[in-house]
Amino acid sequence: MNTLKKFGFGRWKTEKEPEPNNNNSGGLFHFHHEKRHSRGDLNESDDTFSDRKKTIVRSPSSVAPVRLSSEAASSSSTFLNGDDDVSTGRDVHSRTMSTTSATEMSNKDIDGTAGIMTIKVYNGEGFILPVSITSNETILSRLLSSGINSAHVNLSNEVDALISRLSRMQLETSRNIQEEKLINGETCTKYIPATVKLPGSNRLNPLLYFTIEFDNTVATIEPEYGLMADPVFNKISTFDVTRKLPYLKIDVFARIPSILLPSKLWQQTQSEHDSRMKVILDKINSNQDVHLDSLQIPINLKFDSAANIRLYNHHWVTLENTLGRINISVDYKPSKNKRLTIDDFDLLKVIGKGSFGKVMQVRKRDTQKIYALKAIRKSYIVSKSEVTHTLAERTVLARVNCPFIVPLKFSFQSPEKLYLVLACINGGELFYHLQKEGRFELSRARFYTAELLCALETLHNLDVIYRDLKPENILLDYQGHIALCDFGLCKLNMKDQDKTDTFCGTPEYLAPELLLNQGYSKVVDWWTLGILLYEMLTGLPPYYDEDVPKMYRKILQDPLRFPEGFDRDAKDLLIGLLSRDPDRRLGCNGAHEIKNHPFFSQLSWKRLWNKGYIPPYKPPVSDAADTRNFDQEFTKEKPIDSVVDEYLSESVQKQFGGWTYVGSEQLGTSMEPN
Repeated sequence: MNTLKKFGFGRWKTEKEPEPNNNNSGGLFHFHHEKRHSRGDLNESDDTFSDRKKTIVRSPSSVAPVRLSSEAASSSSTFLNGDDDVSTGRDVHSRTMSTTSATEMSNKDIDGTAGIMTIKVYNGEGFILPVSITSNETILSRLLSSGINSAHVNLSNEVDALISRLSRMQLETSRNIQEEKLINGETCTKYIPATVKLPGSNRLNPLLYFTIEFDNTVATIEPEYGLMADPVFNKISTFDVTRKLPYLKIDVFARIPSILLPSKLWQQTQSEHDSRMKVILDKINSNQDVHLDSLQIPINLKFDSAANIRLYNHHWVTLENTLGRINISVDYKPSKNKRLTIDDFDLLKVIGKGSFGKVMQVRKRDTQKIYALKAIRKSYIVSKSEVTHTLAERTVLARVNCPFIVPLKFSFQSPEKLYLVLACINGGELFYHLQKEGRFELSRARFYTAELLCALETLHNLDVIYRDLKPENILLDYQGHIALCDFGLCKLNMKDQDKTDTFCGTPEYLAPELLLNQGYSKVVDWWTLGILLYEMLTGLPPYYDEDVPKMYRKILQDPLRFPEGFDRDAKDLLIGLLSRDPDRRLGCNGAHEIKNHPFFSQLSWKRLWNKGYIPPYKPPVSDAADTRNFDQEFTKEKPIDSVVDEYLSESVQKQFGGWTYVGSEQLGTSMEPN
């Protein structure tokens, strides 16, 4: 079963001897099943090694083990903005970010004032399919008959006329394939309906749709009627704005029925000569949606006004590769210092539980956007002395700005609970996908590694060490991009040369300097990135052993071995990342050292940061509310924000001052009014 074991809410680790505790506090966007053991002590005694073996659970397929993070005691504590005037109908091509790295996309560029952005989508025109289709009149007649016109009724009265026009149309002839008659991708969209009704169903099924993404929140826009070349949408979507990011991202998809494809001989011939066409045909034949085109719409939200502002007015935007254009309006309404409560959300599903409380999928009532909400009992984190670290973790999530890190949307509180609202990333853990497939192809592993490199670079620029990179802490979004979660082992305020010596992490991923208690810096994250890349390419970490003490000895002493036929650039990169000497490890002088390695030579870091590459794998996610990748153990439970009858003194409540976040770092007092 496809389960998302941790949609994480990790906890901040103390620099003192931890109290005996068999419960998980549950990480920030990271929760645990009961079968997962608590993060225990890693002191290297025989008894400890015996206990640690119990936390390493072999998966049923014996491909990748289920691993747990642990800690022990420590002895130390430009993007081109839109025009200033309102756009009024003139056509522009998409513009891309001038930002090329996480370093340049600094946090000072993000204004925190909150608001609501409303996007109105009217219609589109000029959409083109990337593949020719059959001219078989029987097949086309069935498809056209299922189309929807402006009255939401079948197009049966118009089908005969359309078929007649098709029969008179000059069809293209496929070369060397027995004169097969085809309709090219530009012509066929003028006849294929944008939305159809399947036989026996009242549900509208779009053959063309697009997504709008802002700050890792996605809206799907489907046409009401029309043809694929000229769809009519008439849709409104709203977005919560807590960070004034400089663009909206639009991706256009086609859902092409495989029955429309030409003959298998034609497909085979095309696939042999065109690798891109092979990918497209494989997606269509496996009932996957095909990505047509994308664009980034620059938006300028950096102004101080309480009034509604129209950023675009019936504005035509052209897709990046000119495969179509869309007519939109964009409005922004500031809503400074508006407090939130649990009553601002509809509770949809439970997606995780722990001793700290529960994680629920929720819908914000005013914007109708889907989020993940975690409710944490204040009494619990007070009893575990976790107040300071919980606040610190919230601060990191509020400040971080990276497309590959799960972002904080809001945080608020009641007298009894703390609430965190984050983007709901529902494509499943990377761990699950790796376990299912055994290992990834080189290009897929490179893609994930590059996005994670950007995420770690962002954290390092905030003087944060992540310390617990592993497949279980990495989520895939609806398209297949990386979303790093669970910041429970992060270490703050770590300058480039600063060192800490907290013994924590996941056994298979521990760096030599940590095992030797030599103290470690940000460079420890590059070791874990190397271990992860090796695991993605081979199925297991390089020094893995079920015997934990033996595995530690391997990490410190064994040579790094590679399977036969291992990619040369990947091997060289891993040798650099897995250098046992942190002062000689690739990346010790900054992330740019890794980015400049030949393994990434074909990547544009600017395009990657802008999510300009089509992910190599798209998870099975139908929409933002889809919970199939969460454990049914949780989702079958009724979502309730349980009543807590626990009195906390005024002095204790004051510890939570500064928790609230609605687009600015701190608002008001520590408690919401009763």
